[in-house]
Amino acid sequence: MRAKKLHLVLVGCLGLALMTGCGKSSNPGEAMKERYAPYVDLGDYKAIQYTPTETEVTSERVDQKVNQLITQNGKKIEKKAGVALQGDTVNIDYVGSVDGVEFAGGSTGGKGTEITLGSSGYVDNFDKQIEGHSPGDTFDVNVTFPENYGKEELNGKAAVFKTTLNYIVSTEYPELTDEFVAEKTEYKTVAEYRAAVEADLVKSQAEQDVQTDKDAMVEQLLETSVVKQYSEADIEDQTQRLIKQVESSASAYGIDMNQYLSAIGYDADKFQEEIRKGAEKVIKQRMIVCAIAEKEDISVTKAEADAKIQELLSTTGISDVAQLNSYTGYTDDDYYYMVLEEKVIDFIYNDAVPKDTGKGTSETVIEEGTSEAAGTEAASTEAPATEAGTEAASTEAPATEAASTAE
Repeated sequence: MRAKKLHLVLVGCLGLALMTGCGKSSNPGEAMKERYAPYVDLGDYKAIQYTPTETEVTSERVDQKVNQLITQNGKKIEKKAGVALQGDTVNIDYVGSVDGVEFAGGSTGGKGTEITLGSSGYVDNFDKQIEGHSPGDTFDVNVTFPENYGKEELNGKAAVFKTTLNYIVSTEYPELTDEFVAEKTEYKTVAEYRAAVEADLVKSQAEQDVQTDKDAMVEQLLETSVVKQYSEADIEDQTQRLIKQVESSASAYGIDMNQYLSAIGYDADKFQEEIRKGAEKVIKQRMIVCAIAEKEDISVTKAEADAKIQELLSTTGISDVAQLNSYTGYTDDDYYYMVLEEKVIDFIYNDAVPKDTGKGTSETVIEEGTSEAAGTEAASTEAPATEAGTEAASTEAPATEAASTAE
């Protein structure tokens, strides 16, 4: 389970941590091929037989997507009456103290913060002690920080948060009508909008299915190909790159590495072990790609590498390549490799042989008897639950805030 958690954390890192080629050729892509191809015994990569992934797009998925238009246009209302219950989103202020002394990061500073009771992620039973209170109430919330909280001054300490419930958050959602759709989208009716949403889902799902099949082919190559010799310098370089990316993730959460590793169930030794395994996998895949490119005479031009740079600048919103390199740690050679990898994987996929599943062409599955009205009703009634889930995911906990400012 822990390896799975770290894999999720590193999934972006593994895809972006590249190697710099160094060979006799002045073209970075050719230099990488010269450097790595001789050290790989390739598995069978031609005419790979596979069962195509064919994921159904159901009416429920269409409803969920349509429902997003409703949730995006919900209007928040500040309720100053009533009683806060589990599942409610509330706005609160608090000031935390240990032994009567306020601690850094333990206060909202009077700015208020929204949490969803029961899923805020706040320390101990913080949420439970807000339930039953009404807007305008000020009360003490008593909690105990975990022994391994990550801050010496708070580890295992009992704390008091003087808390004020400012208001309960309620949301009003619009009705899904032709008029609403015409106002908020380029379509004139609910039926047109649903049809467009369905078509987009079918298209994007087909693209995801193709990527799933490509990933499976790469994994097969990783299992059947043999790297006869690794460069220790390459492994160390990739290890350090991955560590830096994980450190950036921790920093984005406002916590240090030890807290971050604890949160994903790792100690330092296990983390180093998994990071090194990840680095070795990155290097192996790159070496296999270069070996296939060498064998099949697949190359990358400077124009193609430059186009990849422009694509990434557009995607990230970064203004120039120097800033992109600074932010990502890329070198010019890395852009050549990105294109080379795409070409090689496309070559393998296009040469692969799909097995006959007996299903024929993959089709969208929309349940019989599902009317537009039924779809509209489903979208309207699901909106509050979706909105609540969104808010719950975005709220920060006092525990997290304390960690970020108490360092």
